[in-house]
Amino acid sequence: MMSAFSSWAQNTLPENFAQLPDDVQSLLLEYAFFNDEVNQHWGEQASYSSEKAYVKYLDDYLSRAKIDFNAGVLTVETLAISEPLKQLKSAVVTALLTPDDPNAVDIYSSQDIDIKGKPFLYGRVLDEEGKPIRYLWRAQKFAQDMIDQNLLVISTPQGQRFSVNIKLVKNHKQVAATGVKAWVSQASDRFDLPESLILGIIETESGFNSFAVSHANAYGLMQIIPATAGADVFQKIYKKKGKPTRQYLFNAQNNIMTGSAYLSILRDRYLRDIKHPTSQLYCIISAYNSGSGNVFKTFHSSRKKAIERINNMSVEDVLWRLRKKQPSLEARHYIEKVLRNQKKHQV
Repeated sequence: MMSAFSSWAQNTLPENFAQLPDDVQSLLLEYAFFNDEVNQHWGEQASYSSEKAYVKYLDDYLSRAKIDFNAGVLTVETLAISEPLKQLKSAVVTALLTPDDPNAVDIYSSQDIDIKGKPFLYGRVLDEEGKPIRYLWRAQKFAQDMIDQNLLVISTPQGQRFSVNIKLVKNHKQVAATGVKAWVSQASDRFDLPESLILGIIETESGFNSFAVSHANAYGLMQIIPATAGADVFQKIYKKKGKPTRQYLFNAQNNIMTGSAYLSILRDRYLRDIKHPTSQLYCIISAYNSGSGNVFKTFHSSRKKAIERINNMSVEDVLWRLRKKQPSLEARHYIEKVLRNQKKHQV
């Protein structure tokens, strides 16, 4: 007789699961189990971390904190039947004090968070006195105030959902940028890149969400895929085998250095034959999103002829073609977003 776990695994995991490397098997099992637990508890209300959203489940999956970095809103909610307001308050406090430390936070489980150190949201949420929230007593007071003033109770197929919405400060992205400025400066100096470019890519990729995850399993502030850009950096810059782990890339400092290193690889290796520095910059930005091969294909099917064409075009024409003629609509919009965000961070 097939066990419940065997049935679940058979319906969830890929057919070639047994042939995959052990580390990939472990990762797939983790994801599959996590998704199954979330769906069982939240059904159609299930949500997950993404590039611009942080989602952390707590209390055996009965509570969760969600941060929408585009909307600038922290939503904390619970389906707890026993003492729901107590569970909601605890979840709010945890969300406010969650440290910016990947070793303390597992977004793929409902494990408790080890609350210590500077909070992930420090300065991005202010209490009713306009103070940033760093310590337990202030977080508890603010959580209770939010429940007293803004509690929402909604009936759902999973039961009553108790929630509060908390607005981040209007300039929360600038606050976050200040928090990583030292690491951006280090990466800028090491790889000879403009700080504004690094910050522009961070804002475009993750909205300064250091726990960002994409559908392609890109991680962190600069959305690094371990097996591609991550492995490239490890081998070409750090001269070591392998690829970065998810936890390594959730570390903001590691992520910024890795993303910046990859920008330098694009500049110094894949796109080194583009002569005009501004044309090269535009191609670097596009290649960060879609790969250097797709950038070349925008100009010609032959890499050699593509480079010749780029070098014979004006800077304005290179940008126009990247904005209008790349096969991917996402890639066309990407360069516009990065340039716009880069401008915001120029001194």
